[in-house]
Amino acid sequence: MVTVFAVCAVVGVLVLVASIVLGHIDIGGADIGGPHADAGLPWLSAPALAAAVGVFGVVGWPLSAGTSVPLAAVVIVAAASGIVAYGVLMLVLRAMRRSQTGTVAGLRAAIGTIGELSMEIPAGGWGQVRYLDSESVRAVTNAVLVDPGASARPGESVLIVDVDGDRLVVQPLNTQD
Repeated sequence: MVTVFAVCAVVGVLVLVASIVLGHIDIGGADIGGPHADAGLPWLSAPALAAAVGVFGVVGWPLSAGTSVPLAAVVIVAAASGIVAYGVLMLVLRAMRRSQTGTVAGLRAAIGTIGELSMEIPAGGWGQVRYLDSESVRAVTNAVLVDPGASARPGESVLIVDVDGDRLVVQPLNTQD
């Protein structure tokens, strides 16, 4: 079991460092570790998963190799540590995302920008738009359509025309006159 913990520690730490250093990796159309890599699942994050696996290994490795603690207790403590690390990193990532794009002033700077829908906007609902913010940093923010009765598919290009609370108001470019 020591080997399992060692592999988890090394792989988890390497993936975490790579995702922090490289930002995101686009492999065959799958965006790994990027701002929209969660595919609509806000609780899913490559850096947070890597941190959880790494902490599981870092805690379990020395406990299983250097103590007489029963293996079941080591696995429970290591798993609990990994879950706590995942939760803490998700809170940090969430706060970072909000500080980047969550302010109305920051969102207002996006007006006039062309973005791309990363999540469908159903009629009367909301989705997500991916765009470059005022500092040329990729951002993903919730969005609604100008025409609430219309819908738009992922991948459609949109023009950001206004801000409504904490959401961007967008107009699909294919309907522009």
